[in-house]
Amino acid sequence: MSDRRIRWGGGFLLLIVALALLAPGVGLRDPAAQPDTLVLRDLAPLSRPHALRLSDGTLRYAHEIRNVPDGSVEYRRGRKWTRIAPEELAGPTPAEWHRRPLYALGTDGFGRDLLSRLTYGARVSLLVGSIAALMALGIGTLVGTASGLAGGWVDSALMRLTDLVLAVPRLFLTLMLVALFHASLWTTIVVLGTTTWMTAARLVRGEILSLRERDFVHAARANGARPLRLALRHLLPAAAAPLLVEGTLRIGDTILLEAALSFLGLGVQPPMPSWGNLVADGRTSLPDAWWVSTLPGLAIALTVISLNLLGDGARDRLGRNRVAQS
Repeated sequence: MSDRRIRWGGGFLLLIVALALLAPGVGLRDPAAQPDTLVLRDLAPLSRPHALRLSDGTLRYAHEIRNVPDGSVEYRRGRKWTRIAPEELAGPTPAEWHRRPLYALGTDGFGRDLLSRLTYGARVSLLVGSIAALMALGIGTLVGTASGLAGGWVDSALMRLTDLVLAVPRLFLTLMLVALFHASLWTTIVVLGTTTWMTAARLVRGEILSLRERDFVHAARANGARPLRLALRHLLPAAAAPLLVEGTLRIGDTILLEAALSFLGLGVQPPMPSWGNLVADGRTSLPDAWWVSTLPGLAIALTVISLNLLGDGARDRLGRNRVAQS
């Protein structure tokens, strides 16, 4: 069962990461472009709006197009009809000047392509989740290792600090810190990384406490290993497996926190797309344009579920390996 969870979770994550990395090279539209906020606004998925290609190569979008007997063309934008002369078009035949571009996932309220914004938003959300999770693991590993190795008053002081930070609601703490600084991509990463390390600290401390009385640790001490060498060469490698599982779960948790901050306007700032501010973009138009918020919300949910499946599967497999080794 754990192998199946790893395959499903890892496969979906690989797909999302591949799409995010290859986004600039697969011919997607500019995620910030607003070519026509009147015609392209809130188009449903699989929409094909009308567009006229002019002789200078530009596109002019329209709700409706009709031919006029004298050879000219009329197009409607809203309620207004406009006539355009044949020589202004890209060619004499409709095949040369009439276009029906596909918007696979529709558009938002500003006429921006939702597929492009979802794909580029994946880059931002995964970047924030990955770097902030690594930062949290680094801080947690440092605190947990120092606490487990030192013991005594150092252990008590570090664990009481951890308890104090855990006692503050995480979202409230994050909102307070972000509000004190200028909201940006890197502010979001630093704030999330420095407010989510407590679980990793407790995990590493527990692993260090269970490992430091093992025979191989006593042998290393007898050979003169100093605490830093003891931690880096013996204790932390043995604690790497649970940290790996914690890392996968931490990325999903951080993506959710980033989405919440961006939804509230305190995370990644427009025009840079992230899944959180994409959900926020469509919150006022859910009855008429449900896809604007629903699709990025589904992307967040599926990514977090995949990370949890991967983490749970890895934890079960590593648990079986530990039992077999013991």
